[in-house]
Amino acid sequence: MGRALILFAKGFPYNTSEPFLENEYPLYKDYFDKVLIITGCRKNEKPTRKIKASTIEIISDYTLSKDLRSIVEALPFVLTDKMFYKELKKLLFSGSFSLKKLYAMVVMAFCGNHRAKQVLRWIKQNPEYEVDLIYSYWMNIPAYAAVRLNNKLKNRCYTVSRVHGFDLYSERTSTGYLPFQEQLYHSLSEVASISKNGRDYLEEKYGAYDKVTVHRLGALDRGCHNPRESREIFKIVSCARVIPLKRLNRIADALSKITDRQIHWTHLGGGAGLESLKKYAQEKLPENVSVSFPGTVPNTQIYDTYGETPFHAFLNVSETEGIPVSVMEAMSFDIPIIATAVGGTPELVDEGINGFLLSADFEDEQLVTAIRALMDMPESEYVAFRQEARNKFEREYNAIPNYKKFIESIADRRK
Repeated sequence: MGRALILFAKGFPYNTSEPFLENEYPLYKDYFDKVLIITGCRKNEKPTRKIKASTIEIISDYTLSKDLRSIVEALPFVLTDKMFYKELKKLLFSGSFSLKKLYAMVVMAFCGNHRAKQVLRWIKQNPEYEVDLIYSYWMNIPAYAAVRLNNKLKNRCYTVSRVHGFDLYSERTSTGYLPFQEQLYHSLSEVASISKNGRDYLEEKYGAYDKVTVHRLGALDRGCHNPRESREIFKIVSCARVIPLKRLNRIADALSKITDRQIHWTHLGGGAGLESLKKYAQEKLPENVSVSFPGTVPNTQIYDTYGETPFHAFLNVSETEGIPVSVMEAMSFDIPIIATAVGGTPELVDEGINGFLLSADFEDEQLVTAIRALMDMPESEYVAFRQEARNKFEREYNAIPNYKKFIESIADRRK
């Protein structure tokens, strides 16, 4: 009998969801004979990425696009779902009930139950495979589906869910509520946090100190270094979607206060706020600061840019983070980091060794001071910063070794 892995994803391989899975899924073949990925998408949506492994099968769930058939199919599971009624009772008597919270809870229940039902059907149709491991990539809808599936199986499985950022920190949501989080936490066999900060957050909130493990993500190692160049023109790079919580305008604010040095700032990434950021930078920045905004670029092009274009510092001034892969990618090319000390970022940046940390509510002068420190430090010290950025990446944030360790860990687990 072959062994099958059940993997609940958010949207992979549709749109741009779970880019990290592109590098993780090719490793499954060494541990499993079959991998079933259950993922959300819109009806008639086409995958944006081609799955190359013949052992992988995709089941697409349309519930989130308000597909009536999916909702009707899920309804019997929802009506008999003890987790649903327990959460509803908690919500009603929490003193903070709102229709938005109720809607989020109902959506999650219907999506999760429909995905669980689809997998149950698949298991019955494929008796040649043993299912003893269920893996969720997020601790929200996918994890709910994993727990509901496990509750329906005659032979219980080991259930593990990764947890990142937006599926972890409830206070970062508009409602301050993540449906079913406490129930999921206690129902899963293991919660694999991508950062120590995430582990500490969950343990402080819910206890069960043997529940959470730390399994980091990472960046690919291209074996390349960022080209070295004189700091006479100080070249800064940032990489993020242009949305309010990334606070990219704060970079322009700080650079506007440095008028005695030539600076070039490149921002990689698009988004709804890109044109507004361009206009703000044009109005704010003095003549000694030039900018480049190429917009949205594929991940492969980001790596090419780091391998071909000299940069002296990578900036991340986000208001919140899980643990930013964009910082890992820059470190893999030995670019020193200046970043806000939010989420798991302090696990990446060692203050005064491979970069500098800013307070979450930093003043412009703090960022100016950090930039000037990298601008003006002796060459030997600056070279050491670059080397330490690369060293930290190699030790802790190299994607393929990290993914292998994680897969080996969960593959050995059997309920």
